[in-house]
Amino acid sequence: MTGKMDKIVRAGNILLPLAGLALVIYYMTCDTDCLYLQGTLLGIDLEVTGILFMIALLALNVPLGDRFGKARVSLRTVLLASALGSEVILVHFQVVNEFYCPYCVAFGVLVLALCLLNAKFMKPYLALASFAGGVLLFHFFFQGSIIALF
Repeated sequence: MTGKMDKIVRAGNILLPLAGLALVIYYMTCDTDCLYLQGTLLGIDLEVTGILFMIALLALNVPLGDRFGKARVSLRTVLLASALGSEVILVHFQVVNEFYCPYCVAFGVLVLALCLLNAKFMKPYLALASFAGGVLLFHFFFQGSIIALF
């Protein structure tokens, strides 16, 4: 990888999770359309899982030397691919219910952007298995609701 491309990937791996954190925090203070949308994974609010996910991605950028290079690549692959799989279920939920949360869609776009940014470094079979795991995890353990307040 060229030095310029390396800097772009590193910057993206820091800036996009920071944007994701800001987006989740803003979503938590939302008092418009997204106020009516709620979701949990295994009983944990999706706001919390979103924050933990972005913090985990940020933590992968802490310089630890080359000693953990392969583990870091594998962990980033698992996190991003499983998140992309989960976004499939979350977008499906919005389509089926004909209710679209702009913040949720923006979070999904950030996940997709992170996947595209890191695709060259991902281990293909691990990414495929993690994507399928994310789909299955959210298919069976995601609980979403839209609360109509009239």
